Amino acid sequence: MALRLIGTPLEQQDWDNTLRRESLTRDIYQDFSGTFSDDKQALPNGIIAQKKLTPGSTKGTQGIILNLSGEETVGREEQLGRSEDQETKELDVFSNDVSHAVNTERYGLDAHSKEAYGILELVQPQISLYHKELKGKYIREAFLERYSSNLLVAPTSLTQRWNENIIIKGVTFVAQPEYDSDNTTYETQITAAATAGSGGQWDVTFLNALNHWITAIKKIEPMDNERYIVTVPSRQSMFLKDPGAANSIAGLFKDSNVETAATNAYKWYLGSYGVMDLYEDPRSAVVNVNGSSLTSFYKGPGRQDDRYTAVGGTDYDVGMVHGKGGAVEAMHEIMHFEEEIQNFSKLVSVGGFVGYGMNRTVFDDIGAESDTSEINQNSAVILARTSLAAV
Repeated sequence: MALRLIGTPLEQQDWDNTLRRESLTRDIYQDFSGTFSDDKQALPNGIIAQKKLTPGSTKGTQGIILNLSGEETVGREEQLGRSEDQETKELDVFSNDVSHAVNTERYGLDAHSKEAYGILELVQPQISLYHKELKGKYIREAFLERYSSNLLVAPTSLTQRWNENIIIKGVTFVAQPEYDSDNTTYETQITAAATAGSGGQWDVTFLNALNHWITAIKKIEPMDNERYIVTVPSRQSMFLKDPGAANSIAGLFKDSNVETAATNAYKWYLGSYGVMDLYEDPRSAVVNVNGSSLTSFYKGPGRQDDRYTAVGGTDYDVGMVHGKGGAVEAMHEIMHFEEEIQNFSKLVSVGGFVGYGMNRTVFDDIGAESDTSEINQNSAVILARTSLAAV
């Protein structure tokens, strides 16, 4: 039996002075970004578009001009009086302050006991990592619920809304939820379709249907390479990576290309199907369906993770379909560090401050939205009932 010394771990001088830090759950969204230019109508070629706001501003607007869609004039018909008006829509994006701070000490007993372990030097890296993980949560909130949660408080005070394009595995195309500008009505449609569906995990049959739904039904705008990035929740990717499952990606190509299938099956990149490039997302959100209500859960910074907490109802893993510029990061202040000093400079609180917000790309008639006026051709959400088999 090992002898435990009295006092805090930092006071145990036989402790290893080299501290290990917790690992970061990989966030695939950090690899994709683009920039909005005010003199262009095109969306940037990336999942996340960036729009710079003037300092102190919490709102910006981006316009889009729609393609012509009127009836043509043919034969001896007069063109006069049959001209089509140009139509534009707008996207309002918002930004709000975000910060987090850590308490430290510059001198005294506690400061000296921590010095040997390099804890004080880790404050800024810890804050930077915190904000990186928080941003990952904000991105997923925007794709699923339109706005990141920091935009729900004053002065922006926005209200979240479910993605306009939702497909539920195990539900026929005609029974999929139909967008409604009344979020309560739309939520009722989603829960009804989800409850009636057969559920089950992602497989090649579903990927075939998803490929058709993205391109032919929802007409999501692809990246410049004419492809889409699709995130697959880790619990769903377990089946797709299983070479023993006949209807999985690994199983489908097992006989013809064993080496390639086995290699891809154990990377974040799962493979490609049709126009979709599939990536496993270990930080994917979870939506709980309980009666007629929907509740979302996310992986937050550090150990914040309430996605798999039993709350009744049925859990659905959330996958994402990403076209070109599906979300906008509006920023009015870049990340910077500040210090607050108290008690004769002994107590120091170091904080990381930034001003931004994540916004789903939804063009609409601002102030006159309707069931048919919105245009979201840049992202979609996939819900699949969790049904993991025993291992």
